[in-house]
Amino acid sequence: MNKFLPACLIVFFSVGLLKGEDRADALQIKAPAMWRGETISLPPSFAPDMKFKGTEVVRFAPGMFDAKSDSFFSYVLVFQVDPKQKLTKEVLQREFLVYYRGLAAGVLKNQKVKVDPKSFTLKFKEAKATAAARPKGAKTYTGDLKWLEPFVTRKPQTLHLEIEAWQDASSKHNYVFVCASPKKTTEAIWKEMHGIRKSFYQSRIDEP
Repeated sequence: MNKFLPACLIVFFSVGLLKGEDRADALQIKAPAMWRGETISLPPSFAPDMKFKGTEVVRFAPGMFDAKSDSFFSYVLVFQVDPKQKLTKEVLQREFLVYYRGLAAGVLKNQKVKVDPKSFTLKFKEAKATAAARPKGAKTYTGDLKWLEPFVTRKPQTLHLEIEAWQDASSKHNYVFVCASPKKTTEAIWKEMHGIRKSFYQSRIDEP
């Protein structure tokens, strides 16, 4: 196992951590055992300017912090947010840009690396659904985040994001499911992330 992983997780979730996996289980994020992760409050401490309020559950691929891995910086996450918070393309684009700018700034500051997060760019576009079965009313967006990867390489990276957003018919919560990776969408890691997303979707459909 990458010895760098525990330290990265501590930085990623240093504040706003929700103790206990019950919160993650409540969102029913099912992933392979090696996909470690955590649950935090929104907005996270590293991005206090986010407007989203709720819960984030994240699961990291085994090679998340290994630059030589086929699953480097690949992960899935789910936001569960208040139903009053709109999930338009513009809102999502703004919220994720604030999220990643804050994350990079916080991590790189601890490493004494100077960077201007305002130079990071991210634009979403509505896309064709990649999931065969998904929650009713879900919309799909894709975007490429151009930033400085802060944890391992501290080099420019294009992070591909695939986002689906919807309002749950029963709980009325808003959900945002994200698959993220710098790898091409044709590579195997995307199939694995889509499998985790499918399991999450199925768990929502099966709820009474």
